[in-house]
Amino acid sequence: MPVLLAATLAATAAAQQAKPIANWANLNQLVTGAEIRVTLANGKTLRGFMQSVTPESLAINATTSQETLSRQDIRRVALKRPGHRGRHTLIGLAIGTGAGLAAGAGVDSQRGHGDWFPYFGKAVVTPLGAIIGTVVGVALPTGGWRDVYRAP
Repeated sequence: MPVLLAATLAATAAAQQAKPIANWANLNQLVTGAEIRVTLANGKTLRGFMQSVTPESLAINATTSQETLSRQDIRRVALKRPGHRGRHTLIGLAIGTGAGLAAGAGVDSQRGHGDWFPYFGKAVVTPLGAIIGTVVGVALPTGGWRDVYRAP
């Protein structure tokens, strides 16, 4: 049974990768207002929001104007993927807090019971771990661009 599942997953992944990126019809799947980056044949790159696509052209709202680009002038179209910075930040906070709490408990277990602040490790290392984890979560890369069309 696990072999069948693995084979099915591999076939599905191969089918998704086999989707030809040189197919202009891929642009029909983009929703109006999607953030895209268009690379032209002359090397110029335009960034904006998709307005419409026809068999011969692509209309976008660029940063300064609305542009209608001819299909033969377009070399590549990439779609902006949504970012997950908030999710990464919360995961970093949770992992950092947990690691800080575990390290603080380890520090506290080595301290004597007669100390004036017996929970010093947990009180200091836990917030320190939370801060470090949050910073790491914020710093993780997010979003990015995914090619939707590439001229043959």
